[in-house]
Amino acid sequence: MKYIIFVSREIWPAFNSIYAYTKLKGEFPSKIVLMYTEGEIARTLEKKIKVLYREHGRYLNIQKIKIDNSIEKMNTVLKDIVEEGDILDITGARKSMLLALMDIKNVKIVYLMLRDMRFSKHPFMMRPLSLQEFSEVQR
Repeated sequence: MKYIIFVSREIWPAFNSIYAYTKLKGEFPSKIVLMYTEGEIARTLEKKIKVLYREHGRYLNIQKIKIDNSIEKMNTVLKDIVEEGDILDITGARKSMLLALMDIKNVKIVYLMLRDMRFSKHPFMMRPLSLQEFSEVQR
């Protein structure tokens, strides 16, 4: 099982979502795939995720895949890497990234919703938990 994260312009949505997943589920996926458009953000996010895993004594394999905004190209990349049972985290996704998922099946889609954007640049545990909702949908 892979945990595939869509990363756009901000680090915190994607990081907070994987942090919420590990905290709330008590699971640490052994492979994380970062689907990104901007390299610097992906590198910074990778460092933060490695710290999270290291602090919990967990092993991690991170794969980074650069994508562009073409829905067709993203869909092709997704079809090549997504396997049944994978988790797709859409918290930090752009609309074009979401459209690329339209015909992807047999995966779990997760999303960390924040009800008050004043806390958007804060780490998961430094935001009121009552303002956050972690959702899962089996597809």
